[in-house]
Amino acid sequence: MDNKKDAFSQLDLAMLPDTGNTLVCDNEFMIGDNLTEPYDKAEASSFIKPFHPFILNFNMMILCTGGQMRINKDLMNLEICAGDLLIVLAGSIGECLNISHDCKLVLIAFTAPLGNEIGNFAYVSLLRKQPLLHLSPDEIQEALLIYSQMRKKMEQSDYKFTRNALASYLQILFCNACNNISKMHIDKPAEVEERTHVLFDRFIELVQQHYEQEREIQYYAELMCMTPKYLSRVVYQASGRYAGEWIRDYVILEAKALLKSGKYNVQQVSLRLNFASPSFFGKYFKKAVGCSPRRYAIE
Repeated sequence: MDNKKDAFSQLDLAMLPDTGNTLVCDNEFMIGDNLTEPYDKAEASSFIKPFHPFILNFNMMILCTGGQMRINKDLMNLEICAGDLLIVLAGSIGECLNISHDCKLVLIAFTAPLGNEIGNFAYVSLLRKQPLLHLSPDEIQEALLIYSQMRKKMEQSDYKFTRNALASYLQILFCNACNNISKMHIDKPAEVEERTHVLFDRFIELVQQHYEQEREIQYYAELMCMTPKYLSRVVYQASGRYAGEWIRDYVILEAKALLKSGKYNVQQVSLRLNFASPSFFGKYFKKAVGCSPRRYAIE
């Protein structure tokens, strides 16, 4: 079981409960579930640790077959219930807020090298905006069947093409998810997005790509060929919040995740987030959070 723990550390999967039903392949693919072994409150508590944001350096799919859990993903609060499939792409910032005692989950996680082999879909941007899908009973059964086939291949010690097989199964799961999204949009042809919401979605995509380096509204306004004043008005109309608040919250969310990871000190976080100095970062953080980054890291 030592190899499994090493892989957990590499994948930063501190939130996954050790139910004894977890398998790892080449430190880049992991599956686990608690479908057959209920866990008590102590185990449930270990599942939702850490109680702070964490940055995912891997892709993750979570299928819920019972109970519910609440998470925060990239500033979106999501509730996952029985029949829901959550797809979280690498680079997202997440936090598990709560999980019911009867929650039953299947988790599939894989790093970028394997993920790159399943193909690029036009629906990736939609998955980032709409990561939670509700599956039909037939779709749930198919997903569970694919999951069980993955387990069989990983447990088959004499099978020489495990990695290839896993990539193929992943491709099927992603194709099914994209088809699910496609049907949702076809079923609602009358719901044409207003220009305001289209611009807001574009703004959020750009913030997600550049917030580590750029915090000024002027930068995003220039990318979108509009004035900062007009961009702020559009963002406020679409979300009820100002553009600067969205940028700040993404910066603070990653700062919290980095500080709580235990891998970076305040100076290193300041450099990674492109602040002029640790002192300036400290003032920025304290204004938003209410305490210094050093204090937040040790609390």
